[in-house]
Amino acid sequence: MGLSAARVLAERGHEVIGLDQFGVGTALASSSGLTRIWRLAHPDRPRVRLAKWTVELWGRLEQDTGRQLLLRSGLLWRGGEAESVASALAAEDVTHEVVDEATQRRRFPELGWQPGRPVVWQPEAGTVWAAEALAASAELLQRAGGQLLDGVTVTSVENREGGGVRVVTDSRRFEADVAIVTAGPWASPFLAGLGLEIALAPVLEQVTYVRGGDVPWQERPCVIDVPDDASSFGLYGVPTPGTGYKVGIDEPVRVFDPASDDRSPDPVRERAAVDRVRADIPGFDPTPIRSELCAWTDSPDGKFILDRVGDVVIGCGDSGQGFKFHPMFGEVLGDLAEGATPHADAGCFGVGRFG
Repeated sequence: MGLSAARVLAERGHEVIGLDQFGVGTALASSSGLTRIWRLAHPDRPRVRLAKWTVELWGRLEQDTGRQLLLRSGLLWRGGEAESVASALAAEDVTHEVVDEATQRRRFPELGWQPGRPVVWQPEAGTVWAAEALAASAELLQRAGGQLLDGVTVTSVENREGGGVRVVTDSRRFEADVAIVTAGPWASPFLAGLGLEIALAPVLEQVTYVRGGDVPWQERPCVIDVPDDASSFGLYGVPTPGTGYKVGIDEPVRVFDPASDDRSPDPVRERAAVDRVRADIPGFDPTPIRSELCAWTDSPDGKFILDRVGDVVIGCGDSGQGFKFHPMFGEVLGDLAEGATPHADAGCFGVGRFG
């Protein structure tokens, strides 16, 4: 969120300084790793519209940097909320198909069929080269004259009387017209300092790369398999060419500890991921290559938090679904920093919904 906002504001002609505690793409935060999933498929119309806009913004990033950031392989959404996904896509005139067993096997031959569970196919989805995307934004930020300072720990951000902000770090202080706080799993103390009591829940989640085997797994679609009661995001999978097919189970490995740098994978969760691949994608070689942890910060309602309090703009609550919207965050947070009205469909992300 923060890197994208810094890049957008620098390109709009503002003087921008980005303060980063650990560095771009650190494994201690929420945006590390080679890949993420991008998709138009969502169970509500506003997020479908935001996703369509975001894909346009991804295209601009690719054009401006000459980097390929998106791979298109499609998505199969199975189980919970599939009907809502199909309804939202239809209402927004987005190509999709509710598929039968024969069609699913044609799209993803190795994926097992589960009778009685609806499956939606949407072709505009695939892999985001996440590390490349961060490098692209950092490159454009610096090309536009912005600064990025690593190894800086911010201790407080406050609105100044009469306007503007004061940002205090472990080594110096800054005064500016606006500060944008996008502290990920470390966000709660900053929100409290602004008088906001929002129950963020930062956790560590795990993904595992499996071999896939002799089949062309790198060309297979992404998969989202939601429990029928939609109690979680369920199982998800995304091809990572050159490495393996990445799968995750939406269940925290452990609670995030802001004072700990332990990101060692949980072998029990790795075995669980392998077992799910063996059961759900029986045509794949489920042998694990490696597992990785990253931080998710769930908001109380699972939606992003993007708003402005005085001259402090806040962006947090990724709820494990933030990276696909990377360039969108920059535009929305940039508008908030400039005092402009952000995209209409981002209006639901304000803090007012929490009372």
